[in-house]
Amino acid sequence: MKKAILMMTFGSPEEISFEGVAEFFTTIRRGVRPHDHEIQTLYENYVRINGTPLQRITKQEVALVKEQLGSDYSIYFANKFSNPFISDVIKKMESDGITDCICLILEPHYSFYSVMGYEKYLKSQQIRFLVIKDWYQDENLINYWVDEIKSIILDKIGKDSFKVLFSAHSVPVLALDFQDPYIDQIFDNSRLIAKKLGLNENQYTNTWQSESDIGIPWIKPDVLEYLKDSPEHPNHYIFVPISFISEHIEVLFDNDVECYEACQKLGVHYHRPPMPNTDHRLINALVATIRRYEQEPFTYFLPEKETFDELAPSDTSQDILNESDQLQMPDFVKKLIEKKGRENVKIPYLVKQMLIKAGRLKQDDSR
Repeated sequence: MKKAILMMTFGSPEEISFEGVAEFFTTIRRGVRPHDHEIQTLYENYVRINGTPLQRITKQEVALVKEQLGSDYSIYFANKFSNPFISDVIKKMESDGITDCICLILEPHYSFYSVMGYEKYLKSQQIRFLVIKDWYQDENLINYWVDEIKSIILDKIGKDSFKVLFSAHSVPVLALDFQDPYIDQIFDNSRLIAKKLGLNENQYTNTWQSESDIGIPWIKPDVLEYLKDSPEHPNHYIFVPISFISEHIEVLFDNDVECYEACQKLGVHYHRPPMPNTDHRLINALVATIRRYEQEPFTYFLPEKETFDELAPSDTSQDILNESDQLQMPDFVKKLIEKKGRENVKIPYLVKQMLIKAGRLKQDDSR
């Protein structure tokens, strides 16, 4: 028996050029190249932050975890949307003789919409997998955020008024219908940190960020909308993007550029604790999480049955989209058709499951 740890993250462009960003963006869109103006916007965002350190930081995190675990495991690293891709790394693991693999996704919370997107690549006739679903409650990680926020309050704010804005990557509203655990986990994570800090309910709130324009409504309030719509503001805002662990574009641009500029317009001071990155408290959290789960059973993974591709087609896609069908088409699907054309619209798995749950689509029809 030969055991391994596979640490996975989202990925980032391999080079910061228009075509480099286009290739990455196209991979995220499952091979459909976005419009040039969409690519240009994302490219300019990367240029604004001088590229992204995500891959460098993640490789350092992996090395530090390997250092702590010693020879207990072989350690591998893969990306969902850029090299090294998960499927390629699994082939390397197979050739190395790996038989059991603990999968640690470098996102602390579990979401059907994003994390299961990693799981669908776990295909192997040789390797049994153990997927760690979430690890946001680890005391080391909680204490990291508590310590860093407390430092800002004591060193930079003092007795002035402030509000902590916990933010997380938004997910489609459909996540509510499908009872995705991610949303509750984000609120729970915020409460755990706020309680340790001794914050009252007026000193913190939850917001969402980094939603994508794919024609589907997302969870609100968006952090920028929250800032714009708030009738009054404290002297200081502390932005805490708890769904991320490393500096990358969603933090360096969405927070440090967009939120910072919004605060400047409002005349409010902007603060953000550094991301955990390679801090020893994060590494301790990752290692403790692995140790906590390593005695759980390993199983052969069946991604075609246990996971979903949120943009994958199904046998019933055209039936659901057919105007003559008795099923009423959701508004966001109509907008998606208007934007992309009927032939390019694929029904997300979450939509099908929501319709089944509502009794508007038979279980057999969803295969």
